[in-house]
Amino acid sequence: MFSLATIVAGVSHLESEKALFSTENVKNFTRTLKVTIKQVSNPVVTLLDTQILSDLINSDRQDFQWLAAITTTLNKNPFITSLYSANEQGQSVYIYRVSTQMRNTYPDMPDNAAFSLSFNDIDGPQQRIILSNTLKVISSATYASSHYDPRTRAWFKNTRDDDKIFISDPYRFYPSGRLGFTFSRRTLDGKRVLAADFDSQSLTALLQHMQYSKNSLTYLLASTKEIIASNRVLTSFEKSGGFNLTAPDLNHALDNMGDFPIGVTTLKSLTLNKVLSRVMITPLDIGNGHKVYLINSLKEEEFLAKSSYLNSHFNMKNMLFLTLFFFIVSILSTRRIAKPLIYLNKSLINIQRFEYRRKEYKVSNIVEIDQLNDTMMLMESVLTDFFNHLYNVARSSKPEELSASIVDQTSAILSANSCQLFINNRVNREAFHLSANSSSLPEFDFPQLLQNNQAVLDENVHVLSEKEASIIFATGPCKRGFIIPLMNRKEQNVGALVIGFNGEISSCTHNRISLVRNFIGFNEIVLEHLEKEHEQQALFHSFVKMTAAALDKKSPYTGGHCQRVPKITELIANAADVDTDTFSNFSLTSKNKEELLVAAWLHDCGKVTTPDYVMDKATKLETVYDRIHEIRMRYEVLKRDADIVYWQSIAEGGDTADSLARCNALKDELNNEFAFVANCNTGYEFLVPEKIERLAEISLRTWTRTLPDDIGISQQALAKKAGRHASLPAVERVLVDNVEHLSEWEVEPTQNTQGKRHFKMAKPAYQFNRGELHNLGVQAGTLTAEERYNINDHIVQTYLMLDQIVYPEHLKNVPLIAGSHHEKMNGQGYPLKLKGEEIPIGGRMIAVADIFEALTASDRPYKEAKKLSQALKIMAFMVKDDHLDEAIFDLFLTHGIYQKYAVEYLKPEQLDTVDIVVLRAIYQKV
Repeated sequence: MFSLATIVAGVSHLESEKALFSTENVKNFTRTLKVTIKQVSNPVVTLLDTQILSDLINSDRQDFQWLAAITTTLNKNPFITSLYSANEQGQSVYIYRVSTQMRNTYPDMPDNAAFSLSFNDIDGPQQRIILSNTLKVISSATYASSHYDPRTRAWFKNTRDDDKIFISDPYRFYPSGRLGFTFSRRTLDGKRVLAADFDSQSLTALLQHMQYSKNSLTYLLASTKEIIASNRVLTSFEKSGGFNLTAPDLNHALDNMGDFPIGVTTLKSLTLNKVLSRVMITPLDIGNGHKVYLINSLKEEEFLAKSSYLNSHFNMKNMLFLTLFFFIVSILSTRRIAKPLIYLNKSLINIQRFEYRRKEYKVSNIVEIDQLNDTMMLMESVLTDFFNHLYNVARSSKPEELSASIVDQTSAILSANSCQLFINNRVNREAFHLSANSSSLPEFDFPQLLQNNQAVLDENVHVLSEKEASIIFATGPCKRGFIIPLMNRKEQNVGALVIGFNGEISSCTHNRISLVRNFIGFNEIVLEHLEKEHEQQALFHSFVKMTAAALDKKSPYTGGHCQRVPKITELIANAADVDTDTFSNFSLTSKNKEELLVAAWLHDCGKVTTPDYVMDKATKLETVYDRIHEIRMRYEVLKRDADIVYWQSIAEGGDTADSLARCNALKDELNNEFAFVANCNTGYEFLVPEKIERLAEISLRTWTRTLPDDIGISQQALAKKAGRHASLPAVERVLVDNVEHLSEWEVEPTQNTQGKRHFKMAKPAYQFNRGELHNLGVQAGTLTAEERYNINDHIVQTYLMLDQIVYPEHLKNVPLIAGSHHEKMNGQGYPLKLKGEEIPIGGRMIAVADIFEALTASDRPYKEAKKLSQALKIMAFMVKDDHLDEAIFDLFLTHGIYQKYAVEYLKPEQLDTVDIVVLRAIYQKV
């Protein structure tokens, strides 16, 4: 009885404490409010996070479908009133949801207006666009600049480059005049700031719904004492930013609001309107150190009302407590008996719902119930393991993972001491190898076992004989076991499970064999699927490599380029993967490595469309053959003409010596001219303007053609003459640019009519210009502008070809990676003119590999292979000129990638000394 009295006294004391410290309700209210503020502010943060890559300022002003995600968020979250963005140049854009307050401010606002956009420029014209709910333009107006500078605003100035959301102090929005906060953050590139306004009106409704009591007064104040929200209708004075000045004690209590600790409720007794009241002040942190203050005011008599109520009903509660006490004692005494049955019932309900889980069960000291619960626990554990395995198998992409799961789950279900999985492949179904082992038993010769008894694979479950068990488990403790074959849907054997037990196999284990057999049936299908998936992957990779090899075979001048570039690319990627400094964010998984290497193998696949004579053009006049021979023949004719003139002069009685001298002088001149033309044809030297002028002078020399040039030619060539026939004999120049040499575009270039990318390559007037003087006048190399375009067009064809392939998800970027290896960091590359980080890192790696291989290749007949130091010096200057990625090329140097490749693929005479310090000094900025 003494204990009981003690308990009753304790309960009385606790109830009194609840009355005296009923501020616990306020604390709960405060916690709820804090969580609610976070919940309603989360969409603002999410909106800013989803737009960090967007450039709203320079967005399309004709088609506004890019606004769909933003307007959806604004419509679904009424407390977000607007989204805006500004950049370092003072340009800004504001996106408002058209509200009732906005319609009151702008009476001429159309009835169907849903959103208002304002594009502002600090010194330029401004544009306001009104959109409907379907993002169709209702009206658009341009007006003079108001010289509004967003860079002076706190939401812009106080936002740092640290990916954090800045939250402003509460202030009044324009034009609604309501209090709220502004959330802002910088974009990833640090050049723009995104901001969104959070309207606190929703908090007013929350406070009214969650008021502490009927007569309580609740305010949510800013640090400036401005009212953000209240549980009652505010007066016009309070709405304008004032506070209840008739309560000086309260104003005085709030003078040092900043001193109140966050989250802690401070209780004060004050006289408000001549009535003694209790005021509870609770500061709340809304983020980044910004505070709002929850003020609860309650009359003293109402505050203590609960305590009076408790005193008047204390005796009744004591009696009720005693009744409950004895009732609880009775419940506890019977619960010990009922608990095991409750546990068993829950287990049965879980199994009925397919909710399997492992649970620990305390002994009840009732033998029958303990045995039943042991059985249920074992069944639940087996089912849990089984369904976990199915879950893991469904997401497995590697046969070795599946194999390990099979042996582990089989061992668990059968309580086996050993489980080994042997599998084969489609190449040889007789060649088994160990794929997974659940124990430390060594691998035995399973094929040898099959030779002695092929029947082990003909049964659903083969029970090992004593002899077979002694052979299989010769070095282990297992004495008995099973072999369960694995079959595919074609009834072909794809593997076998060898299961071992140290002692006798229990009847329980025998009973579970059918479960294991069904369990393995599912795995057989998955193994077959993975086998086919890997075969398809191998087929795809073989096709990719065959395509690259075919490209290399297509032209003897490209040698093994398409096969060597992937090797260099892989070396670069592996080095970046282990680099923990510059490339700390780069991770080379098996999937993105496959994507990179496939792109590297196919980076030049578009060259299959490039004419061979263009790709292999070794001299300026070469097409399918070198047309220097035509010009040589013309000079041969001219020399024969000189001999004819000489003999005619002799026949007519002319002076022999004088005629011979003129003839020889003309022949020398002709020899010199042709030698000059032939030298220009090689393209070995840069053609200076003086040489181009001499070619023009030489082209004025004529010769006489006596045979028609419009017979024995193709219909295409005949059509180019368009009926132009010169009377014979015809006088022609030795070097000509004829209309027949021009090839019109048969169709528009592919980049303007096909594909899903906007290619940015300037098209020449003609597809080909085979004019002799035009070709000989090429200043550097052998290619004309038209041929250079056709060479560069191979990368466009690469995009068009690769974009037609349907890729698995992890290979979807292959076209962009392969097609971007001719882009430059300064944006002057081709065909998309990507710049800097717009070029995928894989494309930048292939670019380094592509140029290094081309410079050092020794199988190009039109150029000499560069020595190692020469090639790297050229590339260093390309980095300096912002053509190649500096970080990747620096990795290429400092990790010795160039040396690893050179030792295997370069000739000994190319392996000279490389001074990395000197090379890095070329492109590194001091």
